Amino acid sequence: QVLSNVSEDFPQAVADVIEKTYSNKLISSIISSQIDADRMDYLQRDAYYTGVSYGHFDMERILRVMRPMEDQVVIKQSGMHAVEDYIMSRYQMYWQVYFHPVTRSAEVILSKIFKRAKELHLAGYEFKQKPNHFYSFFYGKGSLDDYLRLDEAITLYYFQIWQEEEDRILSDLCVRFLNRRLFKYVEFNPNQRMNDWPELQELFKKADLNPDYYLVIDSSSDLPYDFYRPGEEEERLPIHLVLPNGKIRELSRESDVVEAISGKKRTDHKLYFPLDCLEDVREHKEVKQRILEILQK
Repeated sequence: QVLSNVSEDFPQAVADVIEKTYSNKLISSIISSQIDADRMDYLQRDAYYTGVSYGHFDMERILRVMRPMEDQVVIKQSGMHAVEDYIMSRYQMYWQVYFHPVTRSAEVILSKIFKRAKELHLAGYEFKQKPNHFYSFFYGKGSLDDYLRLDEAITLYYFQIWQEEEDRILSDLCVRFLNRRLFKYVEFNPNQRMNDWPELQELFKKADLNPDYYLVIDSSSDLPYDFYRPGEEEERLPIHLVLPNGKIRELSRESDVVEAISGKKRTDHKLYFPLDCLEDVREHKEVKQRILEILQK
């Protein structure tokens, strides 16, 4: 309705921009590219709110050297170093903030809280307070309005209630999240340790730890910058420079810094688990010892 107030065809135009099918490719590149408005905004915003210095770059300089040319936004060669700084800032933010093991551990626990709450609800469990805000999501029917009503304050309120629930798993996960008692982690590539995974799951069951909630493989990957790969499923438009002679060159052909990381996908695999629970195991010492042996490989 808001978009329709602009013009009758404006909602479709916005949808086309998002789907990258809009006739004016220049507009699409501003909204969705490897140096688009959204990326530049969230990098600086997230850096500010997390208190780190990684995400800072000279946005004003980049905006000054942007030029519209041939249905795309290009960068004057004189602004190349500002763009290099932006790309490296993004790379560092991903690996020092977004993919940091502490961040990922909290996200793992968060996802398991919702998984457990859903499982309990579908099994007929009687919560101390009905989780009305989550019902539509438990059945996969959450609407945009449902999502907008589910803000951080409401979510944390339910976590406060759920930490007092009789279900041991839900209670423990909420206590961990609220009190930052996060899971520990070890490097664990599932492709290289296929035999260890099923054994670990069985050992956790014997130690009275549900592996569905207390044993989690998490994989993170990022491609900081990519050159043009036409026809690929996740086709990325490259960043182009306009040289003093008017010719256009792809960024990694001019920048040694960008060329060094261009097209190189970095992947990280970790296994998250509650070390404190393992340390408290008393009745199954052999099981505990075997678990620790596998984790320390």
